[in-house]
Amino acid sequence: MKNARWVRLADDLTRGITNGDYPLDSYLPTEMELCEKYNVSRYTVRLALADLTRLGLIKRWPRLGSKVVSVGFDETYAHTYTSFADIDGLSSTHKRVVQGTQECVVDHALAKRLECERYLRFLRFSNVRTNPTDNGKPVVWTAVYVNAAYSRLPDLARLNPLVLLSTLIEKEYGEKCLEVVQKISAVPLPAEAAMYLDAQVGSPCLRILRHYMGIKRNILEISESYHPGDRYALTMNMRANR
Repeated sequence: MKNARWVRLADDLTRGITNGDYPLDSYLPTEMELCEKYNVSRYTVRLALADLTRLGLIKRWPRLGSKVVSVGFDETYAHTYTSFADIDGLSSTHKRVVQGTQECVVDHALAKRLECERYLRFLRFSNVRTNPTDNGKPVVWTAVYVNAAYSRLPDLARLNPLVLLSTLIEKEYGEKCLEVVQKISAVPLPAEAAMYLDAQVGSPCLRILRHYMGIKRNILEISESYHPGDRYALTMNMRANR
C-alpha cells in the first residue's frame, strides 16, 4: 500500500503545499489536470485528494475544486488546541532542519526529565527551526522521542519540513493524536541546545515539554524544546465568562 500510486501522488501534493507551490487559500489543479500531469487515472487522483482532505490540508467543493486550507496541520487538531498557538504558528512558518538520529532506551534520569516510564525504547532525533525573515536564524532546538518502530519519521520530517510530526505519524502509521499535554518552564539553556542555537550555555530560555497522546492514551511522541529568552514569546488571550 505504501507504494500505491495514489499514496505517491498524495505525498507529492503534500510537499507542494508545505513548500509553498500551492499557498494557503489557493486551489490545486483540477482532477483532469492532475490526471494529465501525473499520468494517472481519475480514481487515483480522487484517492489522493481524499487523503489530503482527511489530513485537513484541503477542502473540496463541487464545481469549485480543492482549496488549500492548511499548510501542515489538521484543522480539528488546530481547533482543539487553539491555546497552543506556538505549536501551530512555528510549525507552519519556520522550517524544521533535522540534525541527527539515534535509538535510546529510557533510563532513570531520562524518565525523570521526560516525565515518562523507564525502559521505553525510543528513536531520538533533534531538529532546529529557523526564522525565514531573519536570515535563517535558529529560534528553537527540539529533541524528539518517538516509538522506535517509527523508523521512517526522521526522513519524512526532512521531506516535509513544515508539517507537524503528529500529522506525519498519522499519515504513515495510522496513529491519530488525540491530546497534547504541555508543560512550560524557565531554565538555563543546556549545552546541546546552545550549540545548535548559537547561544550561550546557561542563558535564560523557555523549555517546553510536550506529550502527544494517541487514542489509547499511548505516547506517540515526546518533544523537549528550548527557546532562547530573546527569541520567543508566548501570548494567550483569555476572556471572562459572562
